[in-house]
Amino acid sequence: MGNKFRAKMSKARFEIGDHEKHVISVNANPFLKYIRIEVDGERVIDVPNFLPSRKFDLEIGNAEKHKVEIFIRLLSPVRLMVDGSEVVQI
Repeated sequence: MGNKFRAKMSKARFEIGDHEKHVISVNANPFLKYIRIEVDGERVIDVPNFLPSRKFDLEIGNAEKHKVEIFIRLLSPVRLMVDGSEVVQI
C-alpha cells in the first residue's frame, strides 16, 4: 500500500525567473487533505483541502516580479503558470 499511497500524492517542483531565480515546491495530498506550497524553502501556503480542485495566486520576486498561478486537481499533475505561460516541472 505504501507505493500506491505515495503515487497518489501530487508533488511538483518548479524553478522560475531569469535573473532572480526562485524554486516553488508543491505538495498536495488528497488522502490527508492538505496542500503545502513553499517558495525558496519557506512555506507560504499550508491549508486543509477538501475540494477536488484549487487555484492559488502568488506574486513572487523582488527586483524581478512574477504573477504565479498554481492549479491543483485531484489525482492530476500540478500546473504552474508564470506571467500567463505554463512552466515545465523539474
